Amino acid sequence: MKYLIIDERMRKIEKDLLESLGYKLISINKSNIVYEEISSHVDIFTCKVGENVIIEKSKFENIRAKLPEEFKSIREGAEFVGESYPDDVKYNVCTIANLAIHNFKYTDIAIKQNLIKNNYELINVKQGYTNCSIAVIDERSAITSDKGLYKALISKNIDTLFLDYIPNIKLYSNGTYSNKNGFIGGAISRIGDNIVVFGDLSKIDGEHKIRDFIKRRNLNIIDFEDLDVIDYGGIMELDIYIT
Repeated sequence: MKYLIIDERMRKIEKDLLESLGYKLISINKSNIVYEEISSHVDIFTCKVGENVIIEKSKFENIRAKLPEEFKSIREGAEFVGESYPDDVKYNVCTIANLAIHNFKYTDIAIKQNLIKNNYELINVKQGYTNCSIAVIDERSAITSDKGLYKALISKNIDTLFLDYIPNIKLYSNGTYSNKNGFIGGAISRIGDNIVVFGDLSKIDGEHKIRDFIKRRNLNIIDFEDLDVIDYGGIMELDIYIT
């Protein structure tokens, strides 16, 4: 069985599709220790460093209990997240190739230690929501609408599509849409050779720039026709799974 960590608020059609691909879904439950829109976002409570998945302290026991005992790649973070910025970005580190991109003033110390131990190059930026703001397509390519992150990525030879507009990405709040805008990295995730868009890609990609960028990498796009695009904080595929 393969595993994915997801936001519990994910729509049924999306959950059904992921399960049809052979994944067992592990939901992050809503928490009142951060603001409503991100209260069960994957990229707020988890961070992947190589094969290890580091889980925020308040979520660790619950997620560990849903995994087989043989699964050894889960680690407990050192710190709790807090209600507002920058206390909510401690786990929101973007990793791509051998690079880790974050405002390391705010990074959970256990994540930072794991990054150093695994020989990641630490790229310090002003932005704290780096994993939210960068959609990693493969080891050498990404998408962002944040100009500072775009500059950081291309300076490290990451082929990066810069969106010179704010995509219409929704966030949930108390069962409806928030007046805040979601992020591209939380609305697009890669699992295997699939790029999953949580909604209808055409709603945020009128000129097909995103679609063409992904297709050039010979990756399959999975999206959901006519549905609004939702930021769930992405999804996390666990590299090691129990058969």
